[in-house]
Amino acid sequence: MRPDVLPPRSTAFLGGPPGRYARERGWWRTIATWLVPLTAIPMALAVLQRERCIRYGWTGSDQFWRMCFSDLPAQYAIAGLDTGLTGYLRDATLDQPVLAGSVMSLLGGLVPDGSAIDQSRSYFLYWVGLITLLLAACVWCTVHVVPDDLQAAAQVALSPVIVLAAVLSSDALAVALVAGAMLAWHRDKVALTGILLGLGMMTRGYVGLVAIALLLAARREGRLRAAWEAVLFAAATALFVAIFFIIAAPDALLAPYLNWWEGDAGYGSLWLIPSIAGHALPAWAVALLAAAGWVLAVVLGWVFTRDAYRAPTWPQVALVVVGMGMMLGKTVPVQAALWLLPIAAMAGMRWRDHLIWAGAEALHFMAVWLYVGAQTTPNRALPGAWYVVFLLIRTAGITWLVTRVWQGGLFPPARHERHDDYQPVGKTVGRL
Repeated sequence: MRPDVLPPRSTAFLGGPPGRYARERGWWRTIATWLVPLTAIPMALAVLQRERCIRYGWTGSDQFWRMCFSDLPAQYAIAGLDTGLTGYLRDATLDQPVLAGSVMSLLGGLVPDGSAIDQSRSYFLYWVGLITLLLAACVWCTVHVVPDDLQAAAQVALSPVIVLAAVLSSDALAVALVAGAMLAWHRDKVALTGILLGLGMMTRGYVGLVAIALLLAARREGRLRAAWEAVLFAAATALFVAIFFIIAAPDALLAPYLNWWEGDAGYGSLWLIPSIAGHALPAWAVALLAAAGWVLAVVLGWVFTRDAYRAPTWPQVALVVVGMGMMLGKTVPVQAALWLLPIAAMAGMRWRDHLIWAGAEALHFMAVWLYVGAQTTPNRALPGAWYVVFLLIRTAGITWLVTRVWQGGLFPPARHERHDDYQPVGKTVGRL
């Protein structure tokens, strides 16, 4: 079946989908070629949405009211990233996993001299360029993992989630590594799959759940031995990076995880609700609940792979595991939405379901900045009770994605529904 890039009804003004006599191979290559640079469109909108902060700087409460906050220039100013990678290794104060911290400090060392605002602006724009390339790589990986469903790549390239979350932090690094690992697995490059996963684990912790999802999916698919080899390569890669930083900068390696354990529940977490209600949970209790949430996520992923009517793909299992792990996590910042973006697309999510989820993320995006503003201007801020409402809406959006992939895996597609015979990262699956 010919791939559609956009929802069927939306192509009417273009003359509809290609006909039966259209040159399928040439059309696919043409569309795929254009999808990758289309990532620049939502990235340009993300920059435009933050024009106020780019012009006047990321200082004061105005960055929250204008909803243009970004952690990247904030970290540049706070953590002294102007000293570059050598400064990071010598005196690390950045609360980031080591590979993310290394890239952030490396870019910081490239910023030219100037005023504080000029330097923050340059650093932010450096990251805009890098994130655009990383997301374009995600689109390219999606095109080649699901070549018969360009709608998946279009979702990654044109998602509203990019406008909201892409330039908030360095999470796109881990997202691109995961997308690359899934493409490597699709092409039976086991060692490369593991290396990319290992690098991803040292960039963001959620990649560990993605690796576990690979084992679960491969067990049902009959490729468990290859999956274990990939995971061992991932562990060896992560260990190699860890040993280097144990020697060069042990504080940089341990600080993010110690701070996670000692920190309270953060924005976006369900465990923040008791704190808003005036009954905050101790940090250790929240950490244990979050760890239990990860265990529950893995168990649900195992149940999903066991009960699915046919072997689910790695992205499908990863969406269940990572989605559940996010919802029960200790902190779920706005930028965490990027974690699900290529995974959901490769799992076969429809545009309708994608936009429902993106809408929930957009509502939470607006609410969280209005709630954060209470720290400086309580009379203008969103009340805590209303923030809880929007937090639950966001959780419902993630639940919707998990539910849709769960239903698509457990129940065969109806005869009247479209069925694409592609093999994303495993057995043949249908669009959800």
